Amino acid sequence: MKQDQVNNSQPIGFLKSLTLFILFLTTFLFAFESRIELPVWLQVTGRLHPLLLHVPIGIIVLAVLLLLLRAQFKSKQFVLLLTYLLLFITLSAAFTALFGLLLAIGGDYGANNLEQHKVSGLILAWLSYIVLWFYQSSSEIVTLKHAGIVLLLGVVVFVGHTGAGITHGENFIWEPLQKSQPELDPQSVSLYQLAVMPVLDKKCFSCHNEKKSKGKLIMTVAAKFKQGGESGAAFIPGNPDSSRMIQFIHLPPKHDDHMPPYGKPQLTQPEIQLLKAWIKSGADFDKKISEYKPNDTLVLLASQNTSFNVAPAYTFKAASADVIEKLNTPFRTVFPLHMNSPALKAEFFVKEYFEIKALEELRQIEDQLVSLSLSKMPVTDTDLKLLSGFSNLEILNLNSTTIDGSGLEKLASCKNLKSISLSGTKVTSETLKSILTLPQLKTVYIWNTAIDTSGKAELEKTYPHITFVHNLFTDESTLALSKPILVNEGILKATDKIELKHTMPEVTIRYTLDGTQPDSISGLLYEEPITIVETVKLKAIACKPGWFCSPLFEASIYQEGYKPLQAELLAPADKQYRGEGATSLTDGRKGFVDIFKEPAWLGFRDNNFEAGFDFGAKPPGLTKVVLSYGDNLGAYIFPPTEIQVWGGNSKDNLKLLMTQKFSEPKGYRTPHMSFVTINWETSNYTYYKIIAKPISKLPLWHGGKGQKGWFFVDEVFFY
Repeated sequence: MKQDQVNNSQPIGFLKSLTLFILFLTTFLFAFESRIELPVWLQVTGRLHPLLLHVPIGIIVLAVLLLLLRAQFKSKQFVLLLTYLLLFITLSAAFTALFGLLLAIGGDYGANNLEQHKVSGLILAWLSYIVLWFYQSSSEIVTLKHAGIVLLLGVVVFVGHTGAGITHGENFIWEPLQKSQPELDPQSVSLYQLAVMPVLDKKCFSCHNEKKSKGKLIMTVAAKFKQGGESGAAFIPGNPDSSRMIQFIHLPPKHDDHMPPYGKPQLTQPEIQLLKAWIKSGADFDKKISEYKPNDTLVLLASQNTSFNVAPAYTFKAASADVIEKLNTPFRTVFPLHMNSPALKAEFFVKEYFEIKALEELRQIEDQLVSLSLSKMPVTDTDLKLLSGFSNLEILNLNSTTIDGSGLEKLASCKNLKSISLSGTKVTSETLKSILTLPQLKTVYIWNTAIDTSGKAELEKTYPHITFVHNLFTDESTLALSKPILVNEGILKATDKIELKHTMPEVTIRYTLDGTQPDSISGLLYEEPITIVETVKLKAIACKPGWFCSPLFEASIYQEGYKPLQAELLAPADKQYRGEGATSLTDGRKGFVDIFKEPAWLGFRDNNFEAGFDFGAKPPGLTKVVLSYGDNLGAYIFPPTEIQVWGGNSKDNLKLLMTQKFSEPKGYRTPHMSFVTINWETSNYTYYKIIAKPISKLPLWHGGKGQKGWFFVDEVFFY
């Protein structure tokens, strides 16, 4: 028996010592975390925290359940079992706290919730050790020992609550019971609040709020959302394709920058289209839905979202359900115009079964009828007097009826009429005028009527506040060729040539290499692959008789130059964007314009880009250098403001060969790869130093005005 106790005490003693070591290590890291920079492999270790945290929770719950069933165990067996459970609770809680701290040091989380979670997690780990020590002590107060285990359950619930607040947002557990969507009045709140914010609330706010701000991007406050995060503006008003949030949404789901992160609820295509339309319309946070045109793409997309109601606020009472049910027949439907709205819409079908009595029966809902379709029904001008009592009528469809317009004057009492469709009828300009003074009328459909183009023009001149739709099927789109295709992308070798092609036969391609704009008659005619001797800016279009020329194709074509024997960074890149050091500058690997954490890039913000290049004892004669850089203004990534080239026969004895300054951009533009060429008189120096200065203050037009900008470089070429 004594031997068994010795055998049991040996692993327990070792595991307790290991746990104590982990606890002291975690406490030390917690005290000095602001001074710690984690290596990559430790950041990976920290990401095991979400997996490990379930272990102490499960064992604590099991220990509490065993307390309730202790009568079923022998005393010594029960004590030994609880001892081991407490040991594993302590050990797993210590490792969970350690990994959680490593995750916190390497992540972006709100300070308040995170601090609570770190402190409470560390307290749980130490408390577990104390409970284990007390349980193994000689004290005979069994009730107090068991109370310590129950206390652990209470603490782990609090720790879990603070952790859920970080991961899922505040009050995650009780939110479904407590949160109710407030009724929003479309007349008083913005379209952003009605349509866009609910989408962001469901898919984005949990990771980008004031308590947890991944990438330092806060989306829950409009002013901070506009400001952007550590990588720049989240969106560029008017330019969704260049906006980082849209670019990240379209990345592969398992990509590190894909949003929302892989494993979380993803945005649906209608939601993505809504966000893009909102950004394209100017990303206005305050504009009300009534201030947009009714046929605006953004309004149409917003109205399809069932999570809110864009219906106008009607003051009249709803019709009874019994009345609506009785009015529905096989040839007439009556239904709410909007969800939970008292406004009704009525439609008639099959003209052979139409009876004027069916129209008269709608008087039962004359106050609630807002939209009425009598399209293709045998309605006459005399019958229009039945509509005069529908005082709240806003939309009336009389397409392809037998009216000639002589009875339209009977609609004068329909003061709320906004749209009327008269296509395919015999109305004339004269008969139409009787309703054109209605105060709310905005749209009149008159295609396929006796009103010709000149009559329409006269009506538009007399009634400029009304839109007259004369030809519903006008197609004003033009037919254009697609852009030419660059066959050999990447960095060209000295023997390579630029190859262009087009998918359509008999297409002429014209191009330039000097930055000028080609067109159908100017520019060089592409007849064979193009020979270049340095990096150039290619612009090309495709043209063909009977077609419009293609949009302009632009690309920076890089050709390898003289490669130095050695390259070195004389000033460090930012710690987030160090690429592969100086090797990245001459490895022949180009970066991607929307993924700046890719190893090809070196990023500079606080320091100038300063690099030295050694060509050895037999240097070539050089006349120019080309710096390839990223241009993504929405992400705060700008061209350099100044470049200096120094040369000499030793690193410590250099002279200035050329300085060139550059004007800052005047507004946002599509992200792209670009380059700058610096020329000087032929030199045969063994060592060259290149300095490129990032923009020190972003311009006034930029969302991050006044802040420092970035300069990202991926390759340097010498010619």
